[in-house]
Amino acid sequence: MNIDAHNHIASEESYGQYVKKAGKKIDKMITLGFFYQDLERLYEFTSSKKNLFLVGSIDMEKDLDEQLSLCERLFQEKKIVGLKLYPGYQYFYPSDDRVIPIARLCQKYNKPLIFHSGDFYDVRGYTHRAMIKYSHPAYVDELAAQMPGCKIIISHFGFPYMLETALIVYKNPQVYTDLSGTIDADDSIVSTSLLEQYKEDLRRAFTYYPGVRKKTLFGTDFISNETCLSEVGSYITLVKDIFLAEEQALVMGDLAQKLFFE
Repeated sequence: MNIDAHNHIASEESYGQYVKKAGKKIDKMITLGFFYQDLERLYEFTSSKKNLFLVGSIDMEKDLDEQLSLCERLFQEKKIVGLKLYPGYQYFYPSDDRVIPIARLCQKYNKPLIFHSGDFYDVRGYTHRAMIKYSHPAYVDELAAQMPGCKIIISHFGFPYMLETALIVYKNPQVYTDLSGTIDADDSIVSTSLLEQYKEDLRRAFTYYPGVRKKTLFGTDFISNETCLSEVGSYITLVKDIFLAEEQALVMGDLAQKLFFE
């Protein structure tokens, strides 16, 4: 079973665009909510699709107790399969003390806590004020050491901090990463040089930390055809080119099935 573990499908239009591009190659899609989205309203949409599942988010600038209570209820009702936080877009480190109760909640329900990491894409004008220092993957390491029972995913392979990401994933048994968000499109034409460079950077990271090959999830960061984050096929090709045949099922879906659905 192939699972896209990282996308932002949030409307009938973007869902239709994704399905058209993916064809029958993807069986499940996990859409990640943004911190400014209404979770219950987003769930109304995702629940109408048998193959679309929701990861919630928490706005670190609003009442955390209230949001934690809501997310616990959504976990109990099996309406969400994880939580995502956006350091950098919002000014906090993954090691911030306020993250600990969020990590504990994910640990309680055995679901992943996901961090945006590395470079930014414009989210309602947030990029101009986003700060790299908060989104560097190195700060995930401190949280991982404090919360060894919480499954953590570093999004986007921490691009461009890929070696640092590989090191953190390698040293922490419960930390994983995904391939999403680095291959973008300009007028629906993927830059060949970008794709080839990304492959080389991944090969370099895997050469130093080969065990990370088995801790990497397939994802696309697909938002819509109207954005540069609109690729699906290129990521499938990437997995086939970078990973050994015996590793591809794990990357393409088996690992995501274990982390999000078991």
